[in-house]
Amino acid sequence: MNRTPKSPMAELRVIKKLAPGVRGTKALTTAYGPALVCVRHRLDTSGTKRLTTVELVVAETIIQRRPGPTVDIALRPHETELISKLRAAGGRWHKEAGVWTLRRSTAIALGLKQRIVVRLP
Repeated sequence: MNRTPKSPMAELRVIKKLAPGVRGTKALTTAYGPALVCVRHRLDTSGTKRLTTVELVVAETIIQRRPGPTVDIALRPHETELISKLRAAGGRWHKEAGVWTLRRSTAIALGLKQRIVVRLP
């Protein structure tokens, strides 16, 4: 079994975690700028040494989320309040089928689970 060795930092206890810009982090905030996430003070196992560590952002990537499954929602024309909620949530009206299409997770969040119409294959 191939195990990754533990980092020596894993043995150290974090005694203080500071946000960038607060007292005690000014020099590090100046040095690392907006990449600085936090500053940590760690104590070694003997309790005789304090180490200061920093957490930095080294990469930022935009991820494309795949859209979740869509469902058909049945509403009556006089249910204007629900129709406006569906529109605001990105629902699409399909005139020929007479149903609204919406992401399943959004339909459930709006409390419309009972209104989901089962699609036939």
